[in-house]
Amino acid sequence: MISPIQNIVVFDTETTGLKPDTNAMIEIACCPIDKDLKDLEELESGIMSVYDNREVTEGALKANGITRDQIDKGVDPKSVADKLVSYLKKMKVGRSKPVLAGHNIVKFDVPFLEDFLRVHGHDLYKYVNKDHFFDTMWRARECWGELQNFKLGTCCEEAGVELIDAHRAINDTRANKDLVKYLLRNLRNDSTGSKEETYKRPIFQF
Repeated sequence: MISPIQNIVVFDTETTGLKPDTNAMIEIACCPIDKDLKDLEELESGIMSVYDNREVTEGALKANGITRDQIDKGVDPKSVADKLVSYLKKMKVGRSKPVLAGHNIVKFDVPFLEDFLRVHGHDLYKYVNKDHFFDTMWRARECWGELQNFKLGTCCEEAGVELIDAHRAINDTRANKDLVKYLLRNLRNDSTGSKEETYKRPIFQF
């Protein structure tokens, strides 16, 4: 039986706050892999300008290191939305839409992405699998119940994945992609990592 999951789009966003209905998504990066865990073409939006009169909070800018000047001079968000849709279409294989993956995406990044595309005239679920997400934060909770926290950096350290210059979309996404690979190998019982594996589900396969 051919797996219904062919490509996995690991992604991360940077935003101007915590609320997708009042704050804006100002950066997105995608680092996809196929079902054999081989890297596919990356996408990086660059910093976008604010759309729909969204609020910009100082706390968010402090966290991601993006400045108001960079936002004011940013890329047109509508052009990014259209480019992203074309990109996600290319990630479809036959009838199989790509699965979205990332760190804490279910509660944070996916709602921002849904809203971003909606504002610019697109429906996210025309292009990605709406029934399944691979959230590395929750997978890590299942694997490593004793970690001090489940931030991306902590999970990457536990998996032996290098994270450089955190809190910018492309850097976080590349590290998260390697974390996805690590966790999938764990699930498939074929990890080549040096750490002892603690979570195995041989019935689960991509």
